Amino acid sequence: MNRTITMLLGAAIALVMAAPAHATLTYVKGQSGERPVVYVADDDGTNAHKLGQGESPAVSPDGRWVAWVAPGDPARVMMRLADRSRKARTVVQTAVVGDLQFSPDSKSLGIIANTRLWVYNIHDRESVKAASGNIRGFSFSPDSEKVAFGTAGRNDASGAPSDLFSFDIASKSRYRITRDRKSLNPLWTSGGIVHDRQKQRENDAPTYNLFEIQPDGGSLRRITSLKIGPLMSGLVPLEMSANGKRLLAELEGQDISAGFAVNPANGKVRALTRDFENGFVAADLTADGKTVLGQTGGPVPSGKHHVATMPYKGGKRTVLVRNATQPDWSR
Repeated sequence: MNRTITMLLGAAIALVMAAPAHATLTYVKGQSGERPVVYVADDDGTNAHKLGQGESPAVSPDGRWVAWVAPGDPARVMMRLADRSRKARTVVQTAVVGDLQFSPDSKSLGIIANTRLWVYNIHDRESVKAASGNIRGFSFSPDSEKVAFGTAGRNDASGAPSDLFSFDIASKSRYRITRDRKSLNPLWTSGGIVHDRQKQRENDAPTYNLFEIQPDGGSLRRITSLKIGPLMSGLVPLEMSANGKRLLAELEGQDISAGFAVNPANGKVRALTRDFENGFVAADLTADGKTVLGQTGGPVPSGKHHVATMPYKGGKRTVLVRNATQPDWSR
C-alpha cells in the first residue's frame, strides 16, 4: 500500500516536472502614426503585459529577456526581464538600429548599430565590436561562441559586393568565410551556414537564392533555384528546425514579404501564403519545425495585422493577438 502511494506520488511529481512551461511571446501594438508599444505574453497570446514604447522586439531563447528599439533622437536599444521584475535597461544609444538577435545560450545580444555589429554580454553589461561597415545580416553559432556576418565594407549600395566572415567573441579574432563577393544574410545552423548569394541584374535589384557553406569556407552547395520576378529580391533564411530538416525563409521585395517553407536537402520550396503583398509574413519557426509564427496583412505598416501561427506543412491559421505585429517568441 505505502509502496503504491509512493510510486503514484513519484509519477505525479515526474509529470509536473515534465510539463512544459509557457514560452514567451513578444509583439507590438500601435501602428500607422500611433505610439507603438512592446508587449510580452504567454505563447498563446494570453497574460499580456506592456514592456515599454518601441518596436522590433526580440526575445531570448530561454524566454527571460526581451530587447527592443525605443524611439528618440538618438534611438535606444532597451532590454527588460520578461517577468517585468526589474526596470528596463538601456543597452546602447545610436542614430540607426538594425537587427537585434539573442545568442542561443541567451547570454548575449547582437546589435547592428549604424555601421557596427556589437555583441553585448548581458551579465557583464559590456559590448564587443564584432564588425564594422555595411553589415548584411548576422547570426550566432549554435554554441554561441562566434557570430557570422555579411559585410559590404564601406559600400552602402543595396547590391554592393558582400562576403561572409566569422568573429570569435572570446579571442576577438576574425575569419573570412567567402571570397565570392556575393554572400550575405547568414543563418548559422548545426549543419552549416545557410545564406544568400546575390546575382546582379539590369534595372532592378539583385536576386537572392539560398546556399549552404561550412564555417571554414568549404563544401559550398546550392539549396534553391527559385526564379525571381521583377520587384522581388528573393528568399532570406530565417530559422532552421532543430533536426535540420525544415527551413523557414522569407520572400522579400518591393512591398513584398511572404513566408516560405524550404526543404534544405533538395531545395523544394512552398509558399505559406498566396498573397505576397497582403498575406502571411513569417517571423519564426518552432524548434520542432511544426509551427510558424508570423503576422497577417502583409509587411506594410498601414495594413491590418494580427499575430498568428500556422502549421509548417500548411493549413489553417490561428490568431494569437489581434491588431498586433512584429512577433517573436522563444518556442
